[in-house]
Amino acid sequence: MSLLVTFIICLLVGQSLSLGLGLVVERYSTPYTGMVAFLASYFAMLWLAWRLAVRITAPRSRLAAE
Repeated sequence: MSLLVTFIICLLVGQSLSLGLGLVVERYSTPYTGMVAFLASYFAMLWLAWRLAVRITAPRSRLAAE
C-alpha cells in the first residue's frame, strides 16, 4: 500500500512539473512544440515516478541498518 501512495505522490509532483514545462515551452515557442514537450515529459514522469517510488519503498536489510 505504501508503494502505491508513494507512487501517486511522486506522480502528482512530476505531472505538475510536466504541465509547467509544457506551458513555458508553449509561451516561448509554438503550441505544437509545447504539446510535444508536455507529452514527452508526461511519459518520462510516469516512468521516473515509478522508479522513484520503488526505490523509496524498497525494504532495507538489517545489516545495512546497523
